[in-house]
Amino acid sequence: MLSIFKKNSFKVSLLVAFLLFVLWFLSLLGSVFILLLIAILLTFLLSPVVDTFEMKGVKRVYGILIIYLLIALVIFGLVGTFLPPLIAQVVSIEEAVKAPGFSERLQAIQSELQTKFPFINFGNVSGRVNEITVQLASEWLSILTSAGSVLMILVIVPFVTFFFLKDGDSIMRGFIALVPNRYFEMTLNVVHKIRIQLGRYIRAWLTEAAVVGVLSILGLLFMGVKYALVIGAVAGVANLIPYLGPIVGAVPAIIVSFVQTGNFGMLLPIVILFAAIRILDDTVIVPTVYSRGASMHPLTIVLLILVAADLEGVLGMVLAMPLYTVFRVIAKETYWGLESYRITKKESKKGTLQAE
Repeated sequence: MLSIFKKNSFKVSLLVAFLLFVLWFLSLLGSVFILLLIAILLTFLLSPVVDTFEMKGVKRVYGILIIYLLIALVIFGLVGTFLPPLIAQVVSIEEAVKAPGFSERLQAIQSELQTKFPFINFGNVSGRVNEITVQLASEWLSILTSAGSVLMILVIVPFVTFFFLKDGDSIMRGFIALVPNRYFEMTLNVVHKIRIQLGRYIRAWLTEAAVVGVLSILGLLFMGVKYALVIGAVAGVANLIPYLGPIVGAVPAIIVSFVQTGNFGMLLPIVILFAAIRILDDTVIVPTVYSRGASMHPLTIVLLILVAADLEGVLGMVLAMPLYTVFRVIAKETYWGLESYRITKKESKKGTLQAE
């Protein structure tokens, strides 16, 4: 029985459990913890670019400032181009749903569907659609126009990320210096692998979401669906949660097409479009942007998302996969280190010599 506690697998499980407890404890800090997590993810995303500048002879601080300037130019360009029409489309959607004719048309179609499919209880669909749409529109507008939220994201996160990029290596060296000598090489290897694999995952993750968003916008524009920019952007952002992007994109697209045409004639083309994007994502985009080591069984992903949703809601669903990547690397590399560096064997041998 006691031999179980000496196994490397038990030690790794204990380490992961401890780190999960620390993560849960930090999550009690609320928005501070979220801002810190975003800053850490941005650090992993930008660190390779800063390292490249540094290798080319540019001082690290100047490299960070150059990257910040480029990002600021891109953000201002995108905001100036897309934010006004985005807000206008959100307001237009809300007004269209509030229009008197919308509820009557939706109610008529609901009655027809109820007659054809009496075994299905549709409930008050028109009221529910109106409630959800108005609520989503109001929330998006409050987020887009909230000075406090913008200040938190555009000032605090870049400020913290700057110091992580500038002094990250010093912070990490200080952390590793606290590790006992026999675990030094193993810890160094774990940290190195986390930096590489998490950085790759985040870049692939954002690339996949952007591609899904662009494909959704182009497809809806080609079909002539109104508010394609909003729907495609929502689908792209939602795709940060695996498997959710096309579903989230299809639902508002169907509602908007009904408002636009007065019937569900575009239902099938919209379903085909987002099904095609889902298939393309699974067969082309994901295998292209993600490394083989980052692949996970779909059941594992779904279970993780469900647990994260129950614990932290939508934000938990978004952060579930990056955090899982970190913990998987820690578990895998720690186990490999305990086996490869023969730490356990050294300890047992040392104990035997002391007993003699």
